[in-house]
Amino acid sequence: MTSTLRFALLGLPLVVAGCGDFPEPMLHHPGRMGMLLAHPPPQRLVVPVPGRALLDDQSAVAFAHDLSNAMVAQTVPAFAQRPQRGDWVLSVSAALNGSTVTPSYSIIDPRGHVQGNITGLPVPSRAWADGDATALNDEAANAGPQLAALLSNIDAALKESDPNSLYNRPPRLEFSGLTGAPGDGDASLTKEMRQDIASLGVILVNQRDQADYLMKAHATLTTTGPDTQHIEIVWTIDTPDGKEVGKVTQPHDFPKGSLDTYWGDVAVVAASAAAGGVKEVIDNNIGKTSTTPPSPAGQTS
Repeated sequence: MTSTLRFALLGLPLVVAGCGDFPEPMLHHPGRMGMLLAHPPPQRLVVPVPGRALLDDQSAVAFAHDLSNAMVAQTVPAFAQRPQRGDWVLSVSAALNGSTVTPSYSIIDPRGHVQGNITGLPVPSRAWADGDATALNDEAANAGPQLAALLSNIDAALKESDPNSLYNRPPRLEFSGLTGAPGDGDASLTKEMRQDIASLGVILVNQRDQADYLMKAHATLTTTGPDTQHIEIVWTIDTPDGKEVGKVTQPHDFPKGSLDTYWGDVAVVAASAAAGGVKEVIDNNIGKTSTTPPSPAGQTS
């Protein structure tokens, strides 16, 4: 068995890395930030002064600011001000229930349609009526994560209902090819990747303005010993506006010179593994997972 064939059968280790605020050890567990990035909320959410929240004017203004700050803490672009044309709106009301007041929140789209609701925690009625700053701030802090999750679900549901959304059509990828590999690696890996990624349901396009994602790949070869070399192939996936979505990295050590001519089965194995990783990066970016579909928009509590 030749050294090249051993390399092919062993395969290249695969590291799939998505972009975000989490390190590679947290891969596949992106947490709250990853979920928000997968289902981004509306571009702008306005929190007007609540007139039906059983608060005096000064306290109502303060509560609107508390809510907008709580939403900003959840990476939602929220503003405490009057709505303008095209704004999404957070509408706030409250109901007196004996010794407590329970606030309610509705997300309203620019057409004036309610897209989802949540109910806040009961607050002692005396503290609410007095506009107690700590009580109002605590209530806003509690509502913030729930409202961010609701916005995420609303956005996902709207995308699923859009026939032009990536939820309802295959992603389109422009792949510029691989560079830097020894021997015929550039041509072989590029050819195999094009075949493998297409077989996974990704449509390859030749023009960047037709693509949902752009991919480039580069191989770096280093000599690590008298008889060994190390190669690292990095497949980078970007959005058309240049934002990096994620990377698939394949590092491997192999006998020196064994890839200087033909890659053969090595290219087949490497491209097949990398294609699966690339598809995973794309699916994670558009919120598609095989086990956890986006929740429908609606009421949560």
